[in-house]
Amino acid sequence: MAKRRVRWDRIALVAIPLFVIILLIATQCTGKSNQNQESSAELSVQSIADTAPTLNQGEFVVVIDAGHGGYDGGSTAQGVTRLEKDDNLRLALKMKEKLSTYQGVTILMTRETDEFIGLQERCDIANHAGADLFVSLHRNCADVGYGVEVWVDNAEDRIDNLLAEYILELLEDVGISRNRGKKYGFRGVSDGGADNHTDSYYVNANTDMPSCLVELGFLTAEQDNINFDTHLEEYAEALARAVIELGTDEGMYHPASLQ
Repeated sequence: MAKRRVRWDRIALVAIPLFVIILLIATQCTGKSNQNQESSAELSVQSIADTAPTLNQGEFVVVIDAGHGGYDGGSTAQGVTRLEKDDNLRLALKMKEKLSTYQGVTILMTRETDEFIGLQERCDIANHAGADLFVSLHRNCADVGYGVEVWVDNAEDRIDNLLAEYILELLEDVGISRNRGKKYGFRGVSDGGADNHTDSYYVNANTDMPSCLVELGFLTAEQDNINFDTHLEEYAEALARAVIELGTDEGMYHPASLQ
């Protein structure tokens, strides 16, 4: 029986058009995939734009950072009945209330509820908004210790230092158990150490504007807790005034132009 000769010319006539069709379909699918990726990127950028605060030109922008939150309770005292995150939020909300009485001030909060916010996200909120000042609110904890201290970046920026000094002076006017002064870097690192941002509390090292971290008394000191509860309104007003007075003195806040 004779073998049938394979007609390659006929196979080519069928295969080549089929290959072209498959290639066109693949190209279209790739195009749609790229288009979907571009659309997703556009949506992501738009989402960030939608959540960014709307700032008026010339506004004095202040970020109030209530330390800790959510599963991060911070320091504790009196067993677990008093958590630092709660005191921080109480003070932050009250400071916002006091600061909002000043015209021409935009106030941004890193959190207003009991939720966890990462340290970089806190910095991003301030940096993306081009804030003028950043104030992080905390309470201290130790076996032995009492009083108020304010931490600034080890780089010792002049306005950071002034912000800490204004806050301490006005808090002392209200009444605190002890003025522990202005401190540099973070606990465990020598005050006035190397001029290195990495040797500072994260929010001080990674915000682009003058910043400070306020330790408003020790949760482990009974008198500091009494002072905090008794003078919450006055402490919040002192913090707000410190921000306004520094902003005015340094030309960041222009109340006369708002009248």
